[in-house]
Amino acid sequence: MQRAPRLAGKVAIVTGASRGLGQHCAMMYAAEGAKVVVVGRNAKENPMRLPGTVFQTAEAIEEFTGGQALAIVCDVTDEAAVESMVDQVLDRWGRIDVLLNNAAYVMAEGEGVAGIPLRLFDQMLQVNVLAAFHVIRAVLPAMQAKRFGNIINVSGRSRTRGSPLEATKAAMETLTVGLADELKADGVAVNSLRPFGFVDTPGVLLNSEVKPSDLMPAYSYLDAAVLLAMQTADTYTGNVKTDAEIIRELSDAATLQRYAEINPPAWSASLQLAGAR
Repeated sequence: MQRAPRLAGKVAIVTGASRGLGQHCAMMYAAEGAKVVVVGRNAKENPMRLPGTVFQTAEAIEEFTGGQALAIVCDVTDEAAVESMVDQVLDRWGRIDVLLNNAAYVMAEGEGVAGIPLRLFDQMLQVNVLAAFHVIRAVLPAMQAKRFGNIINVSGRSRTRGSPLEATKAAMETLTVGLADELKADGVAVNSLRPFGFVDTPGVLLNSEVKPSDLMPAYSYLDAAVLLAMQTADTYTGNVKTDAEIIRELSDAATLQRYAEINPPAWSASLQLAGAR
């Protein structure tokens, strides 16, 4: 018997959805029945950057999932552009149920805190922290009006402990916990999702320090993103977890076993270490 779509009827905004994990999550949400707002800066492909645009993602959603997609070109560091994006979503579909804050600015592994150019660290702070906060603030009135909503902040780690990337992601994790406490009474769930390892995407492959043997498939991460999008403020909020931890806590034993078999052994080992703390 075919399983019912897990996000049927929901409207989900995915930022940074032109490519990579954002694109994968947007398509997964659509496959699970959501109407998806594909947000990103890229209206046209640039030969100097990775391929992908918001329009290509929206077309792929409609072609491969049969779902509905709304492509919006938006620089999330621009507060006015973010407000306009949210207005367009409400004009089109009248509600916002899920926000996946995926847009991020990252640098090559190995960049130390003392050596990073100030302009690059400032860009990371602008995109990874302030822009994500802009989008949260913009969607909140619509969620609070319906007393229902779900915010997922994508986090991350790097090989270098305490790297500039980790500093920005740690800031969002802290805000996640604070917002979850503040918004629970309004019916809005807030959680943070961190991929356990390096997920196989074109952007990751550009990093010379990441070897093919380091890569893991996206399946468990995408399933974790769906499971989080299904939660409410009463069922699951204020959590900062990896995809492995989300699968263990929100899925069934058979699903956990399946992902343990297809992911690197370290994926399962991380759950044992987490349980021991």
